[in-house]
Amino acid sequence: MKLDLNHLLVRGLLAKHAVRDLEASGVLRGKAATAEERRDQDLFAPVQEEVRGGSLQMQRVYRILYVLENVVRKFVSDRFHEEDGDDWFEKRATADMKEKHTKRKETEEKNGWHTGRNKHPIFYLDFGDLAKLMVNHWKLFEDLLPTQVWMQSRLDDAERTRNVIAHTNLLASEEVDRLEMHLRDWIGQIG
Repeated sequence: MKLDLNHLLVRGLLAKHAVRDLEASGVLRGKAATAEERRDQDLFAPVQEEVRGGSLQMQRVYRILYVLENVVRKFVSDRFHEEDGDDWFEKRATADMKEKHTKRKETEEKNGWHTGRNKHPIFYLDFGDLAKLMVNHWKLFEDLLPTQVWMQSRLDDAERTRNVIAHTNLLASEEVDRLEMHLRDWIGQIG
């Protein structure tokens, strides 16, 4: 009898873990706390397990990237705004950046049915343009950033990672660690 009880206990534990794994992978619908979670479960149920699992893996990575990119954009924008006011973009952006903003804005206006970007021109620039802005106007940033090389290396690495994420690829764990490190570096440096 004791052997049967142990056997039953082990099988119960294994079943519990199997159910948890199936729920985590999206194969089995788990307990959803919100209507949005239930809607996501229904939407993703017919999708291949590999794709569902990858999306779960990349959720945190996207959040790290989102925070890093927006921290840097806000930092650049705030610094220029302190110096030049609301029209800092006209004073500080290169001709190429202004042209990029104009073209992207025109494309959005042609596609009015689609939600556009944030209204400020800095959100129409590529991530790499942020480093160019800082290098071109280094005097405004040198009191908070250790060196141009420090800033440039982190943003270059983050941009490579950003491109992998933007093209819906899985990111290797060492790249996730590097992106997280860059976010910690920026937060630690600029507060």
